[in-house]
Amino acid sequence: MKPLSPDTTVDAQRKHYELMQRLSPEQKLSMAFALTDATRQLVLADLKHRYPDADAEELRRRFIARVLPRQDVIRAYGFDPKAEGFDEFDRESLRRIKKIR
Repeated sequence: MKPLSPDTTVDAQRKHYELMQRLSPEQKLSMAFALTDATRQLVLADLKHRYPDADAEELRRRFIARVLPRQDVIRAYGFDPKAEGFDEFDRESLRRIKKIR
């Protein structure tokens, strides 16, 4: 077994799997919802930090642009994040950043 993270030992990874297997489906689903909510809160906190003068509507649009692919934003929400300057974290930019590191 290869650890999923470079800072995790094989033993720790194995123990994690054992603990996760003991959880009920309801517990696993609850954890997934909690992680999703925590991620949402982190993204919103970052946006509020980066754009302290943004109102609630701008933050909502920036959040949508951050978490969804551009084409989905255009199709589902009717605005183009790139045209509004909300594309600083588009997936292509993130891929290029990862290649540089």
